[in-house]
Amino acid sequence: MEAEYLALAHATKESIWLRSLLRELGFPQPGPSTIFCDNQSAIAFTRDNQFHARSKHIDIRHHFIRDTIASKDIDITYTPSQSNSADLLTKPLSRVTHTRALALIGGSPD
Repeated sequence: MEAEYLALAHATKESIWLRSLLRELGFPQPGPSTIFCDNQSAIAFTRDNQFHARSKHIDIRHHFIRDTIASKDIDITYTPSQSNSADLLTKPLSRVTHTRALALIGGSPD
């Protein structure tokens, strides 16, 4: 869960920067930016402001993600692993799963 939470924090930083850039270029974003995650524990942790002994080692600087969700700049959405095209580049996949992920990004197994 920790690695996914830290990845969400990094994606949130990038999203906030991109939203700022688009606003400066004259293209303000009307709603929150959506970040997809396939780890339900990490998503639940972004919405939980309680202190937990199992997560006390996570540096407080990563918890800003909770503020961006509260201010409606970011929305974290669950995506099942079989619908997660990022797995194509981050995990070893079986041939069938690889072909399915490749199709999600418009690729062809040929």
